[in-house]
Amino acid sequence: MFRATLFLSLLCSSIASHAAPLRIGVSETLLSLPLYVAEAEGFFQKRGVNVEFVNCVGGNRCVKNMLEGQTELATATELPVVFNSFIRSDFAILTSFVSVANDLKVVARTEAKITEPGKLRDKTLGYVKGGASQYVLDLVLVYNGIDPDTVKLKAITPETALTALANKEVDALCIWEPFASRIELELGTDVQLVPIPKLYTETFNLIAMQSTIKARPQELERIVQALKDSTQFIQTHPEKAKALAAKRLRVPMTLIDKIFDDYRFRLSLNRSLPRTMEGQGRWAQREGHVPSNLPQPNYTSFLYPAFLKTVDPSAVSLQ
Repeated sequence: MFRATLFLSLLCSSIASHAAPLRIGVSETLLSLPLYVAEAEGFFQKRGVNVEFVNCVGGNRCVKNMLEGQTELATATELPVVFNSFIRSDFAILTSFVSVANDLKVVARTEAKITEPGKLRDKTLGYVKGGASQYVLDLVLVYNGIDPDTVKLKAITPETALTALANKEVDALCIWEPFASRIELELGTDVQLVPIPKLYTETFNLIAMQSTIKARPQELERIVQALKDSTQFIQTHPEKAKALAAKRLRVPMTLIDKIFDDYRFRLSLNRSLPRTMEGQGRWAQREGHVPSNLPQPNYTSFLYPAFLKTVDPSAVSLQ
C-alpha cells in the first residue's frame, strides 16, 4: 500500500514538472496566505500540479492581468468580478478560500481630527478604484448619512497611499491590509484608524478563465485540493502560517499577530456570495461605475463549483 501511494505521488510530481505551469495572479495581502502556504509546504507538487505565481498589488490588477492573458487564474475579492461582469462572462470563481469583515481600514491624518466616521464629511478621501476599497468607503459614507457629493474623492493606488497621507493630499483613505498597518508603522502618531462598523464581509477567491476550465480541468481541481490542504494547515499550524505571512509580506510578526484572528481561512461557495454580488452590481450601476442601461448579470453563472464539490462537497451550498 505504501509503495503504491509513493508511486502515485512520484507520478503526479513527474506529470506536474513536465506540464506548462498554470500562472496565478497572487495579490500581495494576508488574504493570499493559502497560496503562500501551498507553495512553501509543497502542496501543489504533492497534488501533481505545476503553478507559477505572478505577483500583483490588489485583486483588481490580478483580474485585469488575467483578462489580458497574462495569467490563467487570479486571486481577488468578488468586486472585480462584479465590475467586469457587465462587459464579459468568460471567467468564473472556482472557490472562496478566506472571508473577513474588517480587512479594509480607514486611515486618517491625526491633524484632520477624523475621530469617527461622521467627521469624514467635507474631507478629501482616497480610495483604490475598481475594488473593495471603493465599495467600503461608499458604504461607510452612506451608513453615516454622508452624501458622497459632500466629500472630495481622490483615486490612489496601494503604492501611493502612504505618500498621499504624508503629503496631505488626502485627509483619510480606505485601504486593505497589510497596507493599512504599514502606514501606521511608518507614520506613527501622524495617523490614526477611524473606527468603522463592519458593514461588509469580503471573500477572497480563486478565479479562472473559462477557456482554462475547459482545457485543464484536472489541474484546476488539484489546485483547489492544494488550497484545502493549505487552509487545514493554517488551522492546525497557525504560528508557522503567521511566520510565513510576515516573511512573504515583509512586515513585523507583531503586525500579523494583531490582525490574524480576523481572517477565516476555509474553502466555500455558498448562497450569500451571489447575493452579495447582486447588491454590489446594483451599487455599481446606481453610482455610475458601470452603465445603468446594462442588464443585471446572473451572478450564480459566475460561479463554477464542480471542482470544490469534488474536493469538499460540504463546502458548497448554493441552493
